[in-house]
Amino acid sequence: MTAASPWEDELQADFVPSADADLPSGLASLIEPEVIMQGLESDSELSSDSDEEDNDDFLDGDEEQVRGEDSDGENSDEDPDIFDWESFKAPGLSASDQLGEEYEREAAVIAHKLTAYDLAICRAFSFKVRSNLTDKAFKMTPFAFPQNPPLPALDGICSRVNFLSGFKPQIYDCCVNSCLCFVGRHENLTKCHYCNEPRWRANGKARKKFTYIPIIPRLVAFAGNRDMAEQQQYRANHVHTPGITTDVFDGQHYRSLRTKHVEINGQKLPHKHFEDRRDVALGASWDGFAPFKRRKKTAWPLILFNYDLPPELRFLLEYILALGVIPGPNKPKDSDSFLWPAIQELLRLAAGVRAFDVLSGKLFALRAYLILVFGDIPAVSMFMRMKGNNGISPCRMCKIVGLRIPGACGTVHYVPLDRSCHPEVRANRSAIKVYDAGNLPLRTHDEIIAQGKEVEAAVTTAQADRLAKKYGVKGVPLLSYLPSLSFPQSFGYDFMHLIWENLIKNLVLLWTGEFKGLDDGREDYELSKAVWEVIATETASASDTIPSAYGSRIPNIAKDRSNVSAEMWSFWTLYLGPVLLRRRFKHVKYYRHFIRLVRLLNLCLKFEITDDEIESI
Repeated sequence: MTAASPWEDELQADFVPSADADLPSGLASLIEPEVIMQGLESDSELSSDSDEEDNDDFLDGDEEQVRGEDSDGENSDEDPDIFDWESFKAPGLSASDQLGEEYEREAAVIAHKLTAYDLAICRAFSFKVRSNLTDKAFKMTPFAFPQNPPLPALDGICSRVNFLSGFKPQIYDCCVNSCLCFVGRHENLTKCHYCNEPRWRANGKARKKFTYIPIIPRLVAFAGNRDMAEQQQYRANHVHTPGITTDVFDGQHYRSLRTKHVEINGQKLPHKHFEDRRDVALGASWDGFAPFKRRKKTAWPLILFNYDLPPELRFLLEYILALGVIPGPNKPKDSDSFLWPAIQELLRLAAGVRAFDVLSGKLFALRAYLILVFGDIPAVSMFMRMKGNNGISPCRMCKIVGLRIPGACGTVHYVPLDRSCHPEVRANRSAIKVYDAGNLPLRTHDEIIAQGKEVEAAVTTAQADRLAKKYGVKGVPLLSYLPSLSFPQSFGYDFMHLIWENLIKNLVLLWTGEFKGLDDGREDYELSKAVWEVIATETASASDTIPSAYGSRIPNIAKDRSNVSAEMWSFWTLYLGPVLLRRRFKHVKYYRHFIRLVRLLNLCLKFEITDDEIESI
């Protein structure tokens, strides 16, 4: 499952953290990433496009510009190979690795025995991190909670915790506008080749940095911690029941991986995916968010989930593996460059790294595989290197072709199944008139990679743009180097964004006559302003008698919907909506339509779902 890519550089051997780094038990959950947000309030702002996709427009008189014309001299990013593949070819443990087993066994016994003073330091650090305490407020805690001997200042506490953890975050230069990270093929650039902003200040220091938190030391620490090692037995103990899905391990992708040997850069390794009970399954999630009220600037958190943990634990904050935050202020132009450190580690983990299993008391080759990536539509499109929902070929799963709105001069496309009356379709005899929703032309992994290679092999920029618009693929994603990912099956849109942040919000806008200036046409489903205000008032008052265990208090949704969270929309849709909307519509069919939606959502949210139910969805 190899792929050609413009990422053409040698992997730096001293870049990857040591596989045998020790992390004392209990501290992994305390280490939080240093969120680098420098420059978010910079005077030189670029417009934010975190929620936008590429707009495909026709090329009118584009010059046949030769691609990569600025890729020589001091800003060259062309090197012979993307990774040092030799560093990933030695699975298992060497003889020298195994010689240290007795030392690891003895170290595991004393790893938990921190001094009382170190424990006090760790508790203070944990208190600050978990409570989001400001530095100013934290400096006042010695007066409220005196300690004898007194704890060091905040800098000293952070320094000590950093020492006890056994590993450090990795700091990389990045573009001041977050276009790219200066790693890999960009390592030797002196300026960003997207915005031309210089990399360094006059004093030689980087203008902005990206902080990356290594994966390997934390997974090694989990294997050496008895509590975590026992909790991570969930995957190994999971038993698949045919016809029933209860977890990701019942999915076709995971079960298919278990039958395949790991393959890195075309070389098949001796082991199969997940053949060891201690192998770790990982899922990734990333999404852009606007940290300030004006929402003009964005940052992009990168996190991993440990699927070896039980479902009731894996999504809790203390078990989430934070990789870092792409600092903003804009959506990255080269998102792969920010993933480059993680891909290196994941390739090492696919081959195997040295770790100590506290349960068996033996050294072993720890392996971990990224099997799922999810986020909202812009995030998934960005990391798959696809055009996204505004493109001519917008779908990541199928090859349906988008159409322009007749008579409109915009570049946005839409994808009706029945397009037989559209002027463009009627004028083209070979165009598909009607798509069968149950039999759409699906994309395949090999096809996506081949199309990405074709785009990157284009001689001119104009040719590359034409191919990208035709295929909906802008290049070969760096994630395609991971043997455990399958394009597009491994890339899903998360339920929160798809339903609670989009579908339900848009449905409410439709009911209230506020959806993109559209009226109800030949139908009559709009609710009057007075009726909606009554529903909103009853929504707010209902919170007085609903226990807080059910969720956050829902405000008046007619006055200000900007502060209504996905959790609130979820509770309103599933529990309040069916009651409050009853007999509110002029025709009962609209209420019945909503109830059918609620039943469908409840089916999707079941902890156990059958194949027949999946088929019905």
